[in-house]
Amino acid sequence: MRRVESDISIDNETFSDVTRYENETISRTTIINSNVRSPIFWSCHLDHLVFDTCDLTNARFFAGSTIDHCTFIRSDLRSVGIGKNEAVFTNCVFSSCDMRGMTLENATFIDCAFSKCRFNDRILQVANIVNCTFAGKLIDITFEGNGKQKLIADFEYCTLDGVRFIGCDLSACNPPAFKNHLYVENVSERVKKALEKIGDDPTLSDDDRKILVRSLRKLEQMEQYIFNTKHMEKIYGPAFVERFFSHLGCSKGHI
Repeated sequence: MRRVESDISIDNETFSDVTRYENETISRTTIINSNVRSPIFWSCHLDHLVFDTCDLTNARFFAGSTIDHCTFIRSDLRSVGIGKNEAVFTNCVFSSCDMRGMTLENATFIDCAFSKCRFNDRILQVANIVNCTFAGKLIDITFEGNGKQKLIADFEYCTLDGVRFIGCDLSACNPPAFKNHLYVENVSERVKKALEKIGDDPTLSDDDRKILVRSLRKLEQMEQYIFNTKHMEKIYGPAFVERFFSHLGCSKGHI
């Protein structure tokens, strides 16, 4: 049975079911079309590894493992387990991978690129996402900071569908260049003014007023925000979205 070792290139191999790697450095290896089964990396350093069309669903990273300049292509990373603050990925590329269920929130990603990956419905800590690039579609992802933390990320070639930003500063972000995305600054001040005016708006029904107030209050602590107006229209309808941006003092047509 195979182990993950340095300086090998293998295709369609069978790996040992559960293998523990402790205090090992593994580098310059390419693994293609293989089920790597259940490797446990304990305080390991992985460097310049390529996993192409591999099954890594049961991989585990613990005790300060570092993963540098590694590439994951069309690989199954579902349920990959990472101990809290026990793995750092640096200069890694994830391309067309399934990352649903992976404990992304426990790892730190520095100078990494994610392209056409699936990791729906996750909460990513802003402090753990440093100068990363996202391309493709992000669905129901929350970027969460502890107040005014800067999110340093490039979303230029990314569609944000149901993506939320909480407690973070987006001034260092590159927003999406695609249609229907709107980057707004001075959000907290805009929200304050909007809330003062809503009570005097005779065109609002009670239900619309409640929804509008609730939607605005979620943005009270944000200085910048990136909206996907098309996604908002699917949920609330075009008329409500038009009114929402009107109260914010900006036009959804400026996209």
